[in-house]
Amino acid sequence: MSSVFIRKRSKNYIVYLEYLDKETNKKKQKNMGSYPLKRDASRRLNEVKEEIYKEELLLPNEMKMEEFILDFLEKYKVNLSITTYKVYLRICKKYIIPLLGDIKLSDIRPIHVQNYVDDLVGILTPQTIRIHLNILNLAFKRAYRLKLIKENVVQFIEVPKNKKFKNEIYNAEDMRILLEKCHKTSLELPIIIASGLGLRISEIMGLTWNNIDFNDFTITVEKITVRDEGKVILKEPKTESSVRTISAPKEIILMLKQLKKERLAAKLKGEKQHRELIFYDKNLEPIAPDVISKKFKYFLEVNNLKHIRFHDLRHSHVTMLIDAKVPLKVISERVGHSSVNTTLNIYSHALKEMDQEASDKISNVLFSGERKMG
Repeated sequence: MSSVFIRKRSKNYIVYLEYLDKETNKKKQKNMGSYPLKRDASRRLNEVKEEIYKEELLLPNEMKMEEFILDFLEKYKVNLSITTYKVYLRICKKYIIPLLGDIKLSDIRPIHVQNYVDDLVGILTPQTIRIHLNILNLAFKRAYRLKLIKENVVQFIEVPKNKKFKNEIYNAEDMRILLEKCHKTSLELPIIIASGLGLRISEIMGLTWNNIDFNDFTITVEKITVRDEGKVILKEPKTESSVRTISAPKEIILMLKQLKKERLAAKLKGEKQHRELIFYDKNLEPIAPDVISKKFKYFLEVNNLKHIRFHDLRHSHVTMLIDAKVPLKVISERVGHSSVNTTLNIYSHALKEMDQEASDKISNVLFSGERKMG
């Protein structure tokens, strides 16, 4: 149990907090304020007693940021994907611990975190800095709940603004040329699935034959490929909304059916194959997304095609759906967005063009013929 008292030292009245140090199991005292007048010391004494009564008083804690952030991350990793956990751990070891690790958790102030952010501006992108702040925010939320700090200082931090990233996309003519150039190459099917279904690279590489319903013409996304300790593995998608079953164009299902027939014929001739995966490397192992990205980049260069990322095929797919007036809710569910708002934020440029088109159409309805203005 903590106690608080006043002791006179020289000409001042000092308010002391006596508490039990949990690490040493010994009683310690902390100076809570020194005052020339006894009435001021008494006022401070009552404030500290009130904080103790309301359980708002933070007992001195010697734990440093390095110890706390690593302990937090170890306990919180059950809520993270393998990839995200490793990214967070790398950020902690490379940036947070070297710059903030020696500060006592109880001494952390907004100025410490603001200086941390300011030091990274110009070195890292605003989006990456926000990931750093998200780690600190999660950690300080836990510290606050455990009454190790008085407040979550991240809420006071000014963060750099993200520069609006504009996706490069292929229009219908670009897509026609791309499909023509990739015909009968190893990239043909991944490209067609990305542009025809809007799947992410990791989702395409995670497809297995039991995900394809050849009767109902649907494809189920339930696994993705990620790198883990230098090895490529299959795992569940990061979000629940990413797990989905969507209708697929008949042409894509027929291409997959033909591939399965070819694989069976090759197997009967003794060729080794992966039992489940549709896409795999020469060692019958899953393929990492970055491998396909690099192959796609090289493919575009060799064929003198406009540069886009493989992921931009997904954006091209969504833009084509928007242009085709497919409802946003349907689009959002098909591409695995967590909400329609995500779709709205990412594809605002395409929706703005639709807004202008809507204005033109209502103009034709209201002001056509004799009512036409101008």
